[in-house]
Amino acid sequence: MKRPPEILSEIRAECKVYPSEDSAKVIRAVKNVLSNCTPDIVDSKVLAVSKSLDSLSTIYEQARSRAILGVLRRVLEYNRIANSTWFYLNKQAAYAGIISVCEDESESPLGPIRITITSNQLELIINWLAS
Repeated sequence: MKRPPEILSEIRAECKVYPSEDSAKVIRAVKNVLSNCTPDIVDSKVLAVSKSLDSLSTIYEQARSRAILGVLRRVLEYNRIANSTWFYLNKQAAYAGIISVCEDESESPLGPIRITITSNQLELIINWLAS
């Protein structure tokens, strides 16, 4: 893996926990996609925050091995507003350890995991993650 740029950033993962779901499984899904973080349950949502781009290593590696760099870049650019961007991951696939980018919430039947990246040098992060 190419080392991530050493720049200030915040990475947030959040997803809703439905009454029919086991919250421990939803936490595991988030941990499978965002490493080096400790997810918490807040108001029936799982929330994890990291200040290190290393936490995106699973997404970085699987985007290459699964040949989804183009989709990931397109979604990151489309959802970009100022110094922030976001994308959805399928929650069920994440539980199985697989990165599956969703272009719409409806593509993940139990709701997606939303990954938000914020940085003053967002272009460098997008280039590292999706090139």
